[in-house]
Amino acid sequence: MPEGLIIVESPAKARTLKRFLGDRFDVRASMGHVRDLPEKEMGVEVDDGFKPHYEVVESRRKTINELRSAAKGEPEIILASDPDREGEAIAWHLAEVLKLRAPKRIEFHEITSEAVRRALESPREIDMRLVNAQQARRVVDRLVGFRLSPFLWSKVQKGIGAGRVSSVALRLVVDREEEIRKFVPVESWTIDAELSQKGSERHFVARLNRPAAAAAIESDTKFEVHNEAEAQEIVRKLEGASYRVIGVEQKRRTKSSNPPYITSTMQQDASSRLRMRPFAAMRVAQQLYEGVELGAEGPTGLITYMRTDSTRISADADAKVKGWIKHAHGERYLGASRTAKATPGAQDAHEAIRPTDVNRTPDSIREHLTPDQYKLYDLVWRRFVASRMAPAVYDQTQVEIEGGDYVFRANGSVLTFDGFYKVWGRDENGENELPALAQGEDLDDHGLKPEQHFTQPPPRYTEATLIKELEQRGIGRPSTYAPIVQTITKAHGYVEIKDRRLYPTRVGEAVNTLMVDHFKTISDDEYTSKLEKRLDEVESGSQEWVPVVRDFYGPLQRMLSAAEEATPADTDEVCPLCNEGHLVRKASRFGPFMGCSRYPKCKFRRALTVDGETPQPKLLDEPCPNCGKPLQLRTGRYGEFVGCSGYPDCKYIKRDAAQTESKLTGEKCPQCGEGDLVERTGRYGPFVACSRYPDCNYRANIGKDGKPGQGPKVLDEPCPICGKPLVERRGRYGLFKSCSDYPKCPGPKGVKKSEKAVEA
Repeated sequence: MPEGLIIVESPAKARTLKRFLGDRFDVRASMGHVRDLPEKEMGVEVDDGFKPHYEVVESRRKTINELRSAAKGEPEIILASDPDREGEAIAWHLAEVLKLRAPKRIEFHEITSEAVRRALESPREIDMRLVNAQQARRVVDRLVGFRLSPFLWSKVQKGIGAGRVSSVALRLVVDREEEIRKFVPVESWTIDAELSQKGSERHFVARLNRPAAAAAIESDTKFEVHNEAEAQEIVRKLEGASYRVIGVEQKRRTKSSNPPYITSTMQQDASSRLRMRPFAAMRVAQQLYEGVELGAEGPTGLITYMRTDSTRISADADAKVKGWIKHAHGERYLGASRTAKATPGAQDAHEAIRPTDVNRTPDSIREHLTPDQYKLYDLVWRRFVASRMAPAVYDQTQVEIEGGDYVFRANGSVLTFDGFYKVWGRDENGENELPALAQGEDLDDHGLKPEQHFTQPPPRYTEATLIKELEQRGIGRPSTYAPIVQTITKAHGYVEIKDRRLYPTRVGEAVNTLMVDHFKTISDDEYTSKLEKRLDEVESGSQEWVPVVRDFYGPLQRMLSAAEEATPADTDEVCPLCNEGHLVRKASRFGPFMGCSRYPKCKFRRALTVDGETPQPKLLDEPCPNCGKPLQLRTGRYGEFVGCSGYPDCKYIKRDAAQTESKLTGEKCPQCGEGDLVERTGRYGPFVACSRYPDCNYRANIGKDGKPGQGPKVLDEPCPICGKPLVERRGRYGLFKSCSDYPKCPGPKGVKKSEKAVEA
């Protein structure tokens, strides 16, 4: 008989625990959260102390029944969900749903035999401080979503939403885009001299540093060449100049390794080094933590818990990795243990992310891992080992060379001891090596190379750099970084990813404008960071969670009331279509526009430019072929087009040459036998069609080989209604017969309907 029941979140974690515990315990998985706030209503009693109303997750009902049956008669129930706020909340919800009287709570940072043994020896009760911190975060996020979403629907478009942390992330992306738009590049020039020792074939490059009259090698005065005229003047002055070494400075430089990974740095390196998106990296890390099948070893947890903001390493793990380094590479490769300064709000609750057993090298288990699992485990393993290794050592040389009235500078370095690079590998694009130069030595000149440069705008965020920025500002927590990015990109579509860079969409910019104009406090990073600190205080027990939520909700309500009463984007202009509503500024993925406040009853809309002005159509010196009024250049949802200035009375739109020109193919229409086939171009590409259109609607696409595709097959069977030949077409349910004169003639389907009418 088992000693009791252990409940974890996932089947993978259950299998790994089962390997250590055997038949001693019955191990089951809850499949994650079993209760949550309702999907279609707020589920928070604002007037009753912000009491949340939880309901069972529909997809977990079967799992709950199975857990309830398994718990009956068990002498001991142990809850072993993840060791963080979310895991504590899962344990509490399980206890509530299963009506457990005195469940035990255990936690472990790594799923190893020793860690599980220690956890079972020191169980505790559910920590309501952690639960309340999670409840406070969940309730605050629900209040923001349900209170702000209707306002955003009325101003932008239905189905979007706002988040407490995602709004800050969106603002960072939009603000960066604004910086790029306003950036004015500044021109500058560099002048490089290609030099060598006398008679040597080995060349090196020195860059113009300053006029010879300026200070010597120690000077930090920055000399700049602003334009081409200045550059050419310097090149002219250097014609025929001789070059001589006037200063050589050598010094030793060391480069230390980085500390072990925390959640944010792992996501950043997974993105930049492995091209693995943060959400995917966390999914793979979860698999490595919960356990992977290692052949005869069975399910094995390979890394420690992956949601952490601490670079701390246990004394036992530190001793083991140093032993491995000494054995594999020798004592001189041992270095001081690397840690890092804690980021704002870091809790130091868990160790850094590291392998559970440093002797389990990536290559030794590669055959058991998927490609993504191997790449991420290899990254974590090497980072951890490198953090305990000696620094790399360089001999760095700086040489100053006099040429004419100017001084050039060349830098070079040589790696003399690889240190932690032995495991981590060098990320640098090679070091420039200089020949052994002596002061007073004359050099050969092989030409000058002036080159133009422009200052660059700040780069757009990547997913990795956005996470780094959020972490540095104290926004979010290790468990929320990846979901934040996922929310603004996939869930809401406020940001799109192009070439791995984040670009705000028009809807994203419109939402950010509304948030900054009316809810600046919520989209402010400092305020969000302070709220995170208060949630940490709830977790530590120095704050109650209800006052934290109340202090947040009061300003939110006031901001929402003010925004609904006074919306600067609205106008007093009466809708010209219904004459009842007034025009309101809105936005869609096609850009800003003015729409009727009575939408959807009135669907009037008028385009706007980004700065809020109504784009004025440009009149052209060309009359409309239908009514004679001048044509005008307009902008629509698909871009610019030429239409009649008499719209809506005249709806003429000029097609471009590709759309209007037609070319005879020399073939007769296979459908009607009367018209000629002509080549045309439509919105979906080139096609052939009957010249008798619309009397005959035959058409067939033209393939990549330039030949017409297969059109409807003409059958030797007349239509029972009009007598024209039937054709075989393909629809959503397969092949069917239709009249070749469709839609003028309904064909066989029309016959069936008429026959039924006659029979009736």
